[in-house]
Amino acid sequence: MVAYAVLVCLVKYPTFLFGATYAAATGETLVDGYAKMGKWVVVLFFLMQLFEYTFAISGVAVTTAAIIRSVFDIETSLVVEFGLVLSCMIILALGRYSVLEDITRVLVILFTIGTVIAAVVAMGAIDTGGASLSANIGTELSGENKVATILFLIAVAGWMPTGTAGSVGLSLWVKAKSIRLKRPVTTAEAAFDFHVGYGTAIFLAICFVLLGTLVMYINGVEVEPNGADFAAQLINLFTSTIGSWIYPVIALSAITVMFSTLLTLVDLMPRSSAAALVEIFPVSAQDKPDKFGKIYLIFIGVELLLVMGVLFILLDDFGTFIFWVTSMGFVVAPVFSFLNHKAMFGPDISEKDRPSDFIRYWSISTITILTVVALMFVYMTYLM
Repeated sequence: MVAYAVLVCLVKYPTFLFGATYAAATGETLVDGYAKMGKWVVVLFFLMQLFEYTFAISGVAVTTAAIIRSVFDIETSLVVEFGLVLSCMIILALGRYSVLEDITRVLVILFTIGTVIAAVVAMGAIDTGGASLSANIGTELSGENKVATILFLIAVAGWMPTGTAGSVGLSLWVKAKSIRLKRPVTTAEAAFDFHVGYGTAIFLAICFVLLGTLVMYINGVEVEPNGADFAAQLINLFTSTIGSWIYPVIALSAITVMFSTLLTLVDLMPRSSAAALVEIFPVSAQDKPDKFGKIYLIFIGVELLLVMGVLFILLDDFGTFIFWVTSMGFVVAPVFSFLNHKAMFGPDISEKDRPSDFIRYWSISTITILTVVALMFVYMTYLM
């Protein structure tokens, strides 16, 4: 599974890279690039990102609420999820999140250090007894089990390291950074920031897979279908390897990291929606910032309605819910990869900022692989 996690991240690499470098090379976002392909492309993007982010926000809200329920031993129905999403929206609407960002940064570092320590300790302390560390999807599995395993792997790939709509978010943030710095962000700067973040995500994915394998898979521990129980298992990965004393640190860090992720996603949906709508219904350059701000605030409210609708419908089965959240992200992945590729190799990119032939062929391979796997998922889910 470690190799699989790394492979998936590498397959998606060009799609996310183009999100950062396109904005740096052109001074525009990927949404602007989509608009040059035709208004229908922006409409398609608007619908896809609305779809993907609604499920993504719902999934992260459920997982964050599950950790909170486990840590504080509370039982509620949708109250925690609703409160989390609503608090994110209030923070964003008021523009008051600089202090939260500083606190989160510290706790993310603590959580990262804890993850690395737990993985290292597990590798050195746990005796595998010669057991295989790989899930078997060979001919020994029955047809039904093999299909279930393949569908699970596709679902994992959907949000490894995140949904491909996030590539557009990268371009939005690069442009926002250039406005904040009051100068253009160079492609070298954008690429460096991207590689640091992407590399860290891959490294942490490896650590988590190793932890899960050594602590749960080797010992035959079944993943709990209930959200709060699953959260308890997650924190147990750390306490069982480092010690029970780490529980308060990991619990607080896990909640904060997940809330930070939720805040990011809650910001991305209205930001992406606003960027799309000002292209679909164009206004003058002078009025665009004001129009963008108004649409952003409107879609914060739309976001709440969509997310709560998904939670009411799908929350009964945590395992099935998370499966659909992750796999739906994979279904739209080939489209984002194709659009990003077309934008990055379009006439707006100067020769010096154009990716190498190696990256170009890598991107074409990404589009091909994601398309084949997405079609496989649809066939195995609905037509078999």
